[in-house]
Amino acid sequence: MIQINLLGGIKKSIGQPTLYIYEELCNIKAIISYLENNYYSYRAKDSEILIAINGIEFSLLGGYNAKVSPGDVITILSVVHGG
Repeated sequence: MIQINLLGGIKKSIGQPTLYIYEELCNIKAIISYLENNYYSYRAKDSEILIAINGIEFSLLGGYNAKVSPGDVITILSVVHGG
């Protein structure tokens, strides 16, 4: 099981703060595709979201190719821009 914590606009789009995925998904790109295909049609640009794997920013772990394993906690945060 992979726990996904959702914060900001993504939480609002999906309608719940936490999801549990029981499928074998091997990387962040697969997680994002899974969410887009199963929960919402919103396609976030790279500059609009922050992703952490077990509290570590995903770019330090390989970006969208960062490995995800059962037991991992993924946090996805929508970044709000103003101007």
